[in-house]
Amino acid sequence: MDRGGAGLLSADIEHIRAHLDRGAPWDACDAFRHAFTAQSDDAEFVYWGALAHARAGATKAAHSLLDRCDLATLPAALRVEALSLRGRLWKDAFQRVRDPRAAMQCVRQAREQYLLAYGIAHDPYPGVNGATLALLEGDAAAATALAREVAQAVADRRDESVWSVATRAEARLLVGEVDAAAQDYAEACERAQGNAGVIASMRRQLALLARVLPQAGELLSLLSAPDVVAFAGHLIDAGNRAVPRFPPSLVGSVRQALDRSIAAMHQPVAFASAACGADLLFVEAALAKGAEVNVVLPFARDDFVRSSVVVGGDEWVRRFDDALARASRVIMATDEQYLGDDMLFEHAALLVEGLARLRAAQLEAAPCMLCVIDPQGGGDVGGTLSSYERWKASGDRLQAIDLATLGERKSSSRAVSSPVLRKVGSDPTFREGAADRTPSHPKAGSDPAFSGARAWKALMFADVAGFSRVRDAFALRFHERFLDLGARAIAQSPAKPLDAKTWGDALHVVFDGARDAADFALRLLESSLGGDWSDAGIPGTSGLRIALHAGPVFHGYDPVMQREDFFGASVTCAARIEPVTPPGTVYASEAFAATLGAQCGHGFALEYIGRTPLAKAYGDMRIYRVDRA
Repeated sequence: MDRGGAGLLSADIEHIRAHLDRGAPWDACDAFRHAFTAQSDDAEFVYWGALAHARAGATKAAHSLLDRCDLATLPAALRVEALSLRGRLWKDAFQRVRDPRAAMQCVRQAREQYLLAYGIAHDPYPGVNGATLALLEGDAAAATALAREVAQAVADRRDESVWSVATRAEARLLVGEVDAAAQDYAEACERAQGNAGVIASMRRQLALLARVLPQAGELLSLLSAPDVVAFAGHLIDAGNRAVPRFPPSLVGSVRQALDRSIAAMHQPVAFASAACGADLLFVEAALAKGAEVNVVLPFARDDFVRSSVVVGGDEWVRRFDDALARASRVIMATDEQYLGDDMLFEHAALLVEGLARLRAAQLEAAPCMLCVIDPQGGGDVGGTLSSYERWKASGDRLQAIDLATLGERKSSSRAVSSPVLRKVGSDPTFREGAADRTPSHPKAGSDPAFSGARAWKALMFADVAGFSRVRDAFALRFHERFLDLGARAIAQSPAKPLDAKTWGDALHVVFDGARDAADFALRLLESSLGGDWSDAGIPGTSGLRIALHAGPVFHGYDPVMQREDFFGASVTCAARIEPVTPPGTVYASEAFAATLGAQCGHGFALEYIGRTPLAKAYGDMRIYRVDRA
């Protein structure tokens, strides 16, 4: 487990801690970075920043921050925390490393740090982690002996805080007292009082122990993780809809079904859009439950209101404004106009799904999807059916409120006493079919002369840091080296790019899928590592920096180059990420990271970097570092 720090908390530390307590390490990292300049020499503040980055999966950043702390100058209690956090980082690395020998080296490094921390004041927390790692290393005798010592230390302290109870539970589990451990875990969960960060830490440790102790996996059910839910559902029927699907008469029944469904959730964390009808009914029900609600809008707000809210009437516009004012976060899939491109709804749906998966991973939870769906409705790009089928293919939990069944009950005047809620596959009467988002969308905000259409693509830019300082004497050699590197990567890539070209001093590549783009970017980086660029006028062994973004782009003919081309705001955005990427690194936008998650991008690790200012005053953006898992 990783626990909170020590000492009196400043206002900035309290801000970071509040985000960690609700299981939102992304926001904790941003809060730390916002205040970092003023307090960069405060060891306790730096520790909390390292903890935030550790929980966000930003291992390298967390190690770097801990390196800033001079352990010899830290108070004993804070030194224990810093060493323990270093141990946690090595423990996390163990779970990502595939090579068995490298994995055991991580275990040894982690155990060493925890034992150093334990030796300072015999604090039970690093002690029990040292015992767990001893067991993972195969030293059962040392694990049992240290666990008994820790259990006695907890008893002697008579401390019943959540961390002490959780430590006692782990120690008892290690010595085989499973029933007593179960009681302690249940008590620790109760004492956590809904602190999602604490629960996630305990769940993470039990999952680690389950590798060598099957009983540990059985105890996970005692530690209820928040329910992270992605939502998809139909708009309310417009007056001109020929075949009713979600008529206004069903609003009350759908709201009751949603209320009951959300009431059954534990500390829900919700991701949804905000169209009139099912979306807003879900958002309102989740807010009434006290859930954390994250709203994704597919394009410019005014265009969205015209295309997807006002069609239900003025009352829905009021509800939309109220819902967004109360949401925890409003995420713009793009700030651009709609321009009649329904594909933007698909992009937003991918973000809803992907962000839910990313957040669930942080909370050690399993994401689920809830749909309000008519099994016989029509289908459209970016509609409920697309989300439903994509999520179903992933094998993750999927539930649906069946509008057709609700309508039948309404028309037969039978009261709806419970939500028409199904786990997919459990109801043989459910008929698979198309379920669209809306009958049609007006071309809100479009130019009458506009005739283009955007498509979703994954975009990559790569260059070598320091190119602008390359003198003519080296220019030809640099040009040959860099382009040859790119050409070989394209030739060896399992998935061929849709387009590849040079853009100034950069290589620009376009793919259909996020997985293909991420794999290509990492292959390109890996092929450059260890190379010496000094003969091309650039010092250092690797200056390659790579940026990834995903979003809507235009595809058309370039009469100057006399070739097909991809262009638009998303291309510009990708180009603005690349200059702020550190050499030897692959950075990605939140949109790319979420899309990778929505498309089940297994095999990749996403390390949250934080809100980062982009080049040429393009604004700032949540950025992730992409690596192999």
